[in-house]
Amino acid sequence: MQKIKGVAIMPSDSETLNEPVLECAARSDVGLVRERNEDTLWVDAEQGWLLLADGMGGHRSGDLASALAVSYVSSRLRNDARKNADERKHDRAGLLVESLLDANTAIRSAAGQDKGADVMGSTFVGALLGPQEVTYVYVGDSRLYLLRAGTLTRLSRDHTLVQEFVDAGRLPAEVAQNHPYRGLLTRGLGVHDVVEPETGICTLQAEDRLLLCSDGLTDMVDEDEIALLLGAPRTADDVAVSLIEAAKRAGGRDNISVIVAWFTAP
Repeated sequence: MQKIKGVAIMPSDSETLNEPVLECAARSDVGLVRERNEDTLWVDAEQGWLLLADGMGGHRSGDLASALAVSYVSSRLRNDARKNADERKHDRAGLLVESLLDANTAIRSAAGQDKGADVMGSTFVGALLGPQEVTYVYVGDSRLYLLRAGTLTRLSRDHTLVQEFVDAGRLPAEVAQNHPYRGLLTRGLGVHDVVEPETGICTLQAEDRLLLCSDGLTDMVDEDEIALLLGAPRTADDVAVSLIEAAKRAGGRDNISVIVAWFTAP
């Protein structure tokens, strides 16, 4: 199991300002079936930036696609952070979308240069956290969850054919979890010339917890169990490990990646 380098609690100078402290952790595991891990995670705990990409199963060079996605978004965030705070605060969602459009172009270009990779693709979910709100972006079926007072809410919406059937009332939501075509994506980075990420902003309350994850978790573990594990009174890293282990106990058919985060009083 890989613990993502750079995960840490926000530095102590935030405590001197009597601000909430961000606790976060990221873990990734190859699972029990796959030969390699094609997921990529990146976090900056000081800034509250959380990024997760899942190289699309069945496509060659999925690990390269996910790495490119994370690289383009993280680079754009760092460049933007060099500007003054007022400039970078006005449209954080737009910044995330623009970086994913660039990543989509880069992934398609990389596929064109690699004769062995006719198509390479990746899903993506990213969150920019502050004590009062989270701005997020996603494409594909990697998910963002909010746990509030014991209730788990999915903030993202899967870009899958099965989810479209659910939205149209053609398939019950309880059937979607185990549907044989639940992994058939309708959107992904690198698959088409044009990609349409979705964004959102959610106001945060005290004791809220957030989870970003690949479908290696959600295909194996139902949301009731995810809620229990995410809400456990443990450290962020222990919670992340428990989610990974639950997916492996259920079969671990895919790579499993999670990022958990929440604010605590200083």
